[in-house]
Amino acid sequence: MSFRLRAVAYAHYLETYAGMGGSQGALPPVGEVQGGFRRLLAARTGERLAELSAGRRPPRPHPYDSHPPTAERVALIEKLPTDNPSDDRPDDRPGESADGPAALTLLRDPDRVFAALEERTLSQEAALLRRRSWDDLVMARAVEDADGWSRPLRVAVARALRSSAQGAEGPVPVRRDATAEDAANDPLPGLEEILDAIDHGLLWMDVADRMPKPPQASRLTGPSARNFIRPKIFDGLAGLVHLRLVESGHAGPDISWSGEPGLFLPEPWEKGMDDAIDAAVADTPDTAPLRALLTGPDCVSA
Repeated sequence: MSFRLRAVAYAHYLETYAGMGGSQGALPPVGEVQGGFRRLLAARTGERLAELSAGRRPPRPHPYDSHPPTAERVALIEKLPTDNPSDDRPDDRPGESADGPAALTLLRDPDRVFAALEERTLSQEAALLRRRSWDDLVMARAVEDADGWSRPLRVAVARALRSSAQGAEGPVPVRRDATAEDAANDPLPGLEEILDAIDHGLLWMDVADRMPKPPQASRLTGPSARNFIRPKIFDGLAGLVHLRLVESGHAGPDISWSGEPGLFLPEPWEKGMDDAIDAAVADTPDTAPLRALLTGPDCVSA
């Protein structure tokens, strides 16, 4: 594995795995801050690791650098011939294509080494953070992400319902510039309430108009506006589903060293959730497929 590929993989590991408990003030188990990287390497083929570097540009050199970038120097070393041209004896360095045993196999107790490494490399503040198992970190992060995905939709639906109720009592101005804080003191609707709002025709555009969007997108109308905001509404519904499955005990943590950490969902949800949510956020919404999943044995309706 090239130096650049390993560096990109390690950066991905730190961001996606070792750092997933940052917002929780937590670290992986002792010895796993750096030690978990070996698990990612063991679970991924060279092609899967190469995918991590797709689209990433190497850092731009500074004109006052005293040496070429480290990655460039290592790449030149890797291109050296495997045989020593100065004599007839083969060099001990393996060829580029050789997949020899990992250097960790030379260690008698790698867990102890990684624990000692943390003692030397973690800051005093980081060393005081609580330690949580990988499963606990994954579950807490998944719940946090799901809540973040769902909140903009819940706020938008709450504002749309409030405006609809006020409109039924008489003409009222509709505030399109209101922020999420305007609904902070109101109870936010749950999944079934949101599906009811969709069934009552509030999704396009009463709810969609109240979803947060950049200023340049606020001028979009018709199909362009729907297509722009549809993924956010999809994410909001997916987040609510994830929260429901976690609360009912039907979803568990999946560290997924070969992919992305997240939730392990029941088979009916793995197969049918995306299509069901697509139907609910279509131009002509249909919540029946999602409601059918919610009333099935692999979920508990509120």
